[in-house]
Amino acid sequence: MVVDSGEDFIADIARPAVAAVAPQELPLFSATCAAYLRDPERALAGRRRRDETLGSGIETIVELVSPIALAVATAVYQQLIDRAGEAVTRGTGRLFARLRRKAIDTSRPVPRTPLSAEQRADLREVAEARARALGLADEQVQLLVGAIMDGLQRREEG
Repeated sequence: MVVDSGEDFIADIARPAVAAVAPQELPLFSATCAAYLRDPERALAGRRRRDETLGSGIETIVELVSPIALAVATAVYQQLIDRAGEAVTRGTGRLFARLRRKAIDTSRPVPRTPLSAEQRADLREVAEARARALGLADEQVQLLVGAIMDGLQRREEG
């Protein structure tokens, strides 16, 4: 069984989603990813950038998709880790499960195991909820989540 680190998993799942929704952000994806992994809350808080059209005096605010894609990929990662942990700790009670969920530890490896249709549906639901909670428009939610689910499928096959 091949495993990925959490950080690799998050980046590998988020990158194609950014390519699908906001390809213009790809040149800065690595830097955005590193900043997000260092401090997710700060990266999400600073996901807006100001663009000024030269000489026009008009200022526009552009919403960055990369931090949202990374946050959605993190939610998917956490869901997968929780499922794997539940299988291992089923008999140890709820206390351990609650303690495990308090912090996201991206050093935990993600096994490459096939997902059932039910697990895929659960992951899609988690990803859509997280993307909507971060303010993404419905059309972008569908594109982003579709790309993330495609990334999971490619990961299973590869």
